[in-house]
Amino acid sequence: MTGHGGKAETLTRPVSIGSVRDGGVYVRPKTPLVQTNLFLRIGRVDELFIKAPSERGWEEYRRYLKGAESNPQDIRPLEEPERFERLELTLEAFPGLRQLMARGRELAHYLAVHKLQHERLLGQTAVGIPQARFGVLQWRRLGILRSIEPALFQERVAGTTLWQMYDFAILRVRPRWQAFLPGIAGQLSGLLDSGLADHVDWNIQNFVFEEGKGRLFYVDLKPTRLVARESNEHNLRGIRDYFLV
Repeated sequence: MTGHGGKAETLTRPVSIGSVRDGGVYVRPKTPLVQTNLFLRIGRVDELFIKAPSERGWEEYRRYLKGAESNPQDIRPLEEPERFERLELTLEAFPGLRQLMARGRELAHYLAVHKLQHERLLGQTAVGIPQARFGVLQWRRLGILRSIEPALFQERVAGTTLWQMYDFAILRVRPRWQAFLPGIAGQLSGLLDSGLADHVDWNIQNFVFEEGKGRLFYVDLKPTRLVARESNEHNLRGIRDYFLV
């Protein structure tokens, strides 16, 4: 999308979550953002992950969040603060994002619904939630046109995903991680009991285990309006079968 005025800040190395703020506009770093899932392009700069919507991510956002489209595979209904027409009211709770309305309602709404998701997840303590900020990346095309896109900035968690722990050849958790399963299971059970089960994408790639602290983190930021019920139930069955011991 084409930008509207305003000077972008350059991120100074080393970069961390403390380098960015909600509503900040930053020069897009040279680190490429690679599409690693359906919804996001992701890159890492030092201790910060930068996530921006993929083409599919924009399409799904426009259908199921901005457009409030529903279908039988919905995990949950759209909540009132997520509604596009309610954006001004929602931004009253997020003053850092309010200034981005000048760069487009759609951009501000995309960031607001992801900020809502992050705040929602912080309401539980069963698993860790990395710090996150919500802002804008800016760059120039052809040296003239200024382009912008929404960006999710997330604190890096150094650890091992549940996906990496699992041996798909023998359909079980690798021996290296067996001793940690009771602790992992306790944290997953707490998340299931937190009342937020329908706000979690249970894909095992979304969980990172920090071995030194024995802490499990949930690192996905997208609202589950973008996740199909059937696939999420399938993923949760896998969690129950192999990690809830």
